[in-house]
Amino acid sequence: DWENPAIQSRGCYEVARRHGKPIVIMEPIKGGTLANPPEVVADVFKTANPDASLASWAIRFAASLDGIIAVLSGMSTLDQMQDNVSYMENFKRLDDSEQATVLEARKVLASLPIIPCTTCDYCAKVCPQNVGISGSFTAYNVLSLYKNKVFADGQYNWLVERHGREYAGKCIKCGRCEKVCPQHIKIRDNLVKVAAAFGK
Repeated sequence: DWENPAIQSRGCYEVARRHGKPIVIMEPIKGGTLANPPEVVADVFKTANPDASLASWAIRFAASLDGIIAVLSGMSTLDQMQDNVSYMENFKRLDDSEQATVLEARKVLASLPIIPCTTCDYCAKVCPQNVGISGSFTAYNVLSLYKNKVFADGQYNWLVERHGREYAGKCIKCGRCEKVCPQHIKIRDNLVKVAAAFGK
């Protein structure tokens, strides 16, 4: 999100800084996904510091920015809270070496074949076929990242059919979805990939 041209987190941060506004960061772990990245990304962080939690890298990156007055991290367990407190109580900014580690992890993540869907579902509201676009993309990303077809099949069924939507193969390529996608995803092309991967 920091460098994503559609989301422009860095750009928003820089505008707030130019105007001298204090900044609160919400969702520094991106809904928990940065605490459980693909193994090749996790390995970058574990090699640099085997003792640091994966979540700590995301939160410390956010908190290391100038002008930040609070970082709001959602926690669902006592262990997560204790982990957050452990590195925020006597906070130390990321040093140059750690910043380089974050950059390397971002490069590795960017090289992975995932569809950058944020599940906003604007596309679903205009789809005449009621295709479960975001659910299809989430399941495809699970398959791409973790190579677990059984789990990905379960995700596909749950996120699409069980939510009252149609599978990717029902797409008629009308293009309405692409006109409203804030991420500028080539939805039609990607739905073809999803249908091929899951057979429906």
